[in-house]
Amino acid sequence: MKKILATLLTFVLVMSASITAFGATTNDVDKTLESSLKFAYGDKTSFDVSESKDYYLFLCAGGQDEKIKESYFNSVKKALDGGEKFDIGTLALIISNMKISNENPTDFKGYNLVDLFGKTELGEFDNVYTYMYASDIALSFGFETLEKQLCDAMVSKYIKGEGTDFWGGWGTSADDLSVFITTLSVCYDDYKEYIEDAVSLLKGCNTEAGYDNYGANANSTAMALAAYVSIDEKELADDAYNKLMLFYNKETGGFNSNYDDVLATKDAIFGLSKYRSVADFDDVSTGKDEDEKPTNPIVDNKDTNSVKTENEPQAPVKSPATGGESVVFAAFAMLAAGGMMIVSKKKK
Repeated sequence: MKKILATLLTFVLVMSASITAFGATTNDVDKTLESSLKFAYGDKTSFDVSESKDYYLFLCAGGQDEKIKESYFNSVKKALDGGEKFDIGTLALIISNMKISNENPTDFKGYNLVDLFGKTELGEFDNVYTYMYASDIALSFGFETLEKQLCDAMVSKYIKGEGTDFWGGWGTSADDLSVFITTLSVCYDDYKEYIEDAVSLLKGCNTEAGYDNYGANANSTAMALAAYVSIDEKELADDAYNKLMLFYNKETGGFNSNYDDVLATKDAIFGLSKYRSVADFDDVSTGKDEDEKPTNPIVDNKDTNSVKTENEPQAPVKSPATGGESVVFAAFAMLAAGGMMIVSKKKK
């Protein structure tokens, strides 16, 4: 009898471990992104350049609206015409928005933002949380020296075994570690020891209720999810996804938080949009799982406006922001493109 019970217990433990290892399908992620978009940005009718991160997340969630797009890029043009100087993170977000929106950042209304990005120096008062966007753009356009500068800047604020010190003595956190990992992922081999150390510390923030930062929360869990995707750690990403969904509120369509549900939902959008590139593929025309995922976007780094996809689903879906027929996979293709370029460079 004891042997039978022991066997059953082992089976239960194995099944429990297996369940946490399973992630989601692209349809699962799309549905959550759709409701999250409505919850976080349902009343938005415009974005200006100061809201570049929010517009980025809006696009990440599949939002498409021509009037909003026109308003945002008019704001960018007005700022450039007025001589406004952007930090490197903001420039990276603007360029990311252009890529997703099929705008040419090398020739935007008379401005070459890629050239401007390459000439922008890191600043003492930069928001280091935006360096992960900048490192991705640096990789996209072949700015290898800038990639290393961004990574070195992050490493200068890191102590092995202890983690980051972004804020002058306040110590590390799951969020900080995730940003650190995501930024360095573009040069994985050159910073492998630091990334592995940070991953070890990040795992220590994992609880049954989610990733902990003054309590388990959706924000930290979403950031950890994005970090694991950036270094191609699928099992860890699947687990983080399952933990993130513990905070999902089916009634509101957003994510719960003890502080701000909208901010939690925005972070969830970031993590989920990255996770979609590694989620199990669904055939959107049938809703059934396919044995194979679609071929990753083919990106020519010399011409980042030329993105080709093979076997990409063709069935249109409604834009959650406009209700009109649109193909949100265009946005996801561009996002996946950045992710696939990172994967192609790391872990050689």
